Amino acid sequence: MTDKSRLLRTAIEDNIAWCSKVCSAHGSTETSSSIAWANLAASPRFYPNIITRERNVQDEVAELAHKVREANPSQRWGVKDSFADLILPEQDFERVLTAHWYGATVSGGDAIGWKTVASPAELHAWESAWGSPEDTVFPSSLLEDRRVRFWFRGEIGAIQSGFISFDTGFSLGLSNWFSTAGHSFAEIEVLRAAGSAAHGLPIVCWSTDDLSVEEVALEKLGPLQVWISR
Repeated sequence: MTDKSRLLRTAIEDNIAWCSKVCSAHGSTETSSSIAWANLAASPRFYPNIITRERNVQDEVAELAHKVREANPSQRWGVKDSFADLILPEQDFERVLTAHWYGATVSGGDAIGWKTVASPAELHAWESAWGSPEDTVFPSSLLEDRRVRFWFRGEIGAIQSGFISFDTGFSLGLSNWFSTAGHSFAEIEVLRAAGSAAHGLPIVCWSTDDLSVEEVALEKLGPLQVWISR
């Protein structure tokens, strides 16, 4: 296995761990195998019910999708197609986005200007700045896990930018970065803060934006797709 393919696997597993963490905070019913991870209960907004771990698992995903549909007959829900190789329209899904996995080991960094959420009230303000009017996606119970950090710049009530990091012990996953001024991942210097928390672990994420540009310095690892049930 090449270093790039190993880092791709790390990015996928990191994302599964993070999605599991968020879903479990909402009361999940999870199943996991070498093929895929799945939540048979309702996942929170923006979070999938199935994430694949292997290529060419069309039949296995169809079987899992049937189980999720039986448990959630009236809800739309998603499949994160980690290798962008599933064909799901016949399973009554529509593809809503294409993206890439990214990763790199970042040397050093500093968190000057960055703070982390320390209370439920601060988390509510963070989520509102991110774009949710209510704290419906990230329950305050997530703050009890020291592996999870909600970063922000600005002041509570006037947050300018932010992101989430999740330390699995094998990697530092990044997600949900935002800027209220519309600045990019590079412009808000996410990696500078994340590098200070990674302690030599690879930093991984996925994005619809190109994060392999020179000013970001993350390596493009492979494509992914997200499908939503009709």
